[in-house]
Amino acid sequence: MSSKSYENVLNLKAKAIEDLLRPFYEKDDDDTIEFEVFPSPKSKHFRQRVRFGICEPREDDDAGFFDYCIFERAEITRIETKFDIASESLQRIMNKLRNALNTDNRFQSLREGRLSAVTFHENRKSTECVVTLWRGEPFREDFSEVSGLLAKEIGVKAIVGRTKGDRRVSNESSEDFVIEEMEIKDGSSKKNRILRYKQPEGSFSNPNGDIAEMTANWLCRAMENDEIATQLERSFVEFYCGNMNHGCYLAKYFPRGKVIGVERDESLCQAAQVNLEMNSIENGTIIHAPVEKVARRFHSRLRKKKQGEDKIEGEEYPFTENDFILVDPPRAGLDEITLDLVREFKDVIYISCDARSLARDLGERKLSETHRVKRLAAFDHFPWHADFLEVVCQLEKK
Repeated sequence: MSSKSYENVLNLKAKAIEDLLRPFYEKDDDDTIEFEVFPSPKSKHFRQRVRFGICEPREDDDAGFFDYCIFERAEITRIETKFDIASESLQRIMNKLRNALNTDNRFQSLREGRLSAVTFHENRKSTECVVTLWRGEPFREDFSEVSGLLAKEIGVKAIVGRTKGDRRVSNESSEDFVIEEMEIKDGSSKKNRILRYKQPEGSFSNPNGDIAEMTANWLCRAMENDEIATQLERSFVEFYCGNMNHGCYLAKYFPRGKVIGVERDESLCQAAQVNLEMNSIENGTIIHAPVEKVARRFHSRLRKKKQGEDKIEGEEYPFTENDFILVDPPRAGLDEITLDLVREFKDVIYISCDARSLARDLGERKLSETHRVKRLAAFDHFPWHADFLEVVCQLEKK
């Protein structure tokens, strides 16, 4: 995609989202906020995580070689040579793996049965990469040894084999993750902060690390502009916290409170705890539970408290409605229970990977009746995608 073509695609995406959300932030006075749009620094080679299906050999392919493919909107696209949205390092690893599995007899046991998908996940520096092989039938007992040899051959940290009910790692290693770094431009000092994150195989991480870093810096500037760090005893709670990506870089602005993450994925909870420790965040707490469960219990206690009940039974969580909440839900947006909880908080950051869900929650589900939009920005994680921008919306209670 040329720079001019990308600019046109970005403008169309941004205008569509701006029109969708304008009713919730445009005002008649001079207090109208700016809708900021951040393009991806790269329109090629921007992805550090990709997953492909496996296409069976073509009928005219006597060698019987497979290809990677993408299934999208009932269409199958074969990836035969290049995949330009992936980093250049990932492309080299993709080709090495395909050639090894197609032509090297030492690794044929990994292809036996039905190999259904392959995932590649590396860090931005391209110093670590983990590959996952998915298939329907169990791998052989020698998987650890054979995949370890293959990992060394193609230059990756580990190869993971996944089948239903089974998961194995090359050389029986525990190094089934990559370490990512993020640089935060610190507005209060001349020295930038470098944060490090464990990103485990098989769990969500942002595939466009450059844009993730831009989002982090935008949120940090918002915290500094609002002088959040001067507000005594406030805590920060992140729902759908994943590996505590946001919580680690925002912890600085809550020095006298707690930094709390809520996540249902056990692997991500473990990574979140590691990341808090790796970044020297001593006031962090991870709650391993579904967000909906925490929201329901918290809201029930809050309702009883407002009704004046003296003795309230049930689990008490280490945050209150006076704290700062960030929600980063799946594409479908917030469920009704969690949305009810969010309405109680004074300050909210809502990160939406589908602006239609955000518009629904603001409009049809009436979040805009209790909160006003304070800041709004869109970040282009997928330059090649015709209708996708991630939206970060900062809200405050009216």
